[in-house]
Amino acid sequence: MATLADAVEHEAKRDTITDKAIAKLKAEPGTRLEWADTVVPQLRLRVSQKGAKHWSVVYRVSGAGDGGKKGKMRRMSLGDYPRVTIAKARDGARDALDLAEKGIDPTHQRKTEAVTRNERTFEIIAERFVEEYAKEEQKEWKSTKAYLDNYVVPHWRGRQVAEIKRSDVNALLVKVRAHGIKRARERAEKAKKPRTEERYALSGLSAAREVRKRLRTLFNWAGEEDLVVFNPAAVMPSMKKKKSLAYTARQRALSLEELQRVWDAAEEIGYRYGRVIQLLILTGQRRSEVANLNTDWLDMEERSVTVPPLHYKTDREHTYPLSAPAITIIEELPSYKALPEKIDKAHYLFPTDKGDRPISGFSKAKLQLDAKIAEMGERDGLPPLEPWTVHDIRRSVKTGMSKLGVPHLHSEQVLGHVLPGIGGVYDVYDYMAEKRAALDLWAEQWT
Repeated sequence: MATLADAVEHEAKRDTITDKAIAKLKAEPGTRLEWADTVVPQLRLRVSQKGAKHWSVVYRVSGAGDGGKKGKMRRMSLGDYPRVTIAKARDGARDALDLAEKGIDPTHQRKTEAVTRNERTFEIIAERFVEEYAKEEQKEWKSTKAYLDNYVVPHWRGRQVAEIKRSDVNALLVKVRAHGIKRARERAEKAKKPRTEERYALSGLSAAREVRKRLRTLFNWAGEEDLVVFNPAAVMPSMKKKKSLAYTARQRALSLEELQRVWDAAEEIGYRYGRVIQLLILTGQRRSEVANLNTDWLDMEERSVTVPPLHYKTDREHTYPLSAPAITIIEELPSYKALPEKIDKAHYLFPTDKGDRPISGFSKAKLQLDAKIAEMGERDGLPPLEPWTVHDIRRSVKTGMSKLGVPHLHSEQVLGHVLPGIGGVYDVYDYMAEKRAALDLWAEQWT
């Protein structure tokens, strides 16, 4: 078997290529051995001088030559032996020959499929999802991008999006949950404010819920784009009984005494985050609607704020009045005092140091606020404050207004909730007078 002719002639006497026969193949110095298969005659096995063995298939494409005849002989690699077994090599050769018979060059086809596969890896699809969907449809698209970049892409980089299964999602969420607990511990240790194991577990659970919510939306979009045939992040009917990752409505409403402690701690912290917290208590609005407050939204003559649809959760314009304490806080803000006489562009009232965008980083600010509450409570001999979130302030304002006798409809209007049913379609009254009366009554608790 020292020459190519001998190799082919020797193999022609065999019915099949076997692993045992391949193991004996060796090329003489200065030569390269090639063995043709008898089962698939166009299949070739080449053996280099160093003993490396490589599969290939030779073919001619129908209609590629002159006058519609077959084209020139071409060769396509099928991979190395033994990584590619004899059976897989024969299957690959048959597939290539079938394409060539149909007038399709298998080499070109494989390159096209490779490009398509690269375009359908999870990280590419996630990038498309953010650019084509999240940025257009989600106000918090940056949060979506952060969750995908930090929690999902590192684990699924290179994975074909259509090959991701429900078990993959479940395994990922287990890792996300563990990572969320770890991060919560690190933040608490850095702030020197240890928390209960239940609280750490809740942080991990929250991270997993947020990731699953965004994956569910991503795969729904991918289905509409014909990139996947099913959503592996969707909850099956049989899984609804598993409530570990299900969202449950929070019930925490801070009492007036607890809100007072939050208010006092925010007063100590001061501008910027402390003042945001105090305005949240006075207005009952969402965090982003106060943190993003700017001169385009603010009307000091009318003593009101109008949040445009683009920045509001329900995609509707929302106007809420400002009580006297809220006006005082705004007027005392360094950013408000520094406003130019002639305002020709929007100025944020809670800007970053550069002043070009509103503040963020509320997780760290919340830890600072909790530490201040604990410090002041210990000084005044008060018990620890039960765990709470910034969004709990909104629920607390609603609950507090109800205790003061504010009608449900009026407090709902303060919060900007859409009226349910047909009432939301036909009732277009702005309820501004009622909202002002409700917030003025509520403000009396803080003066």
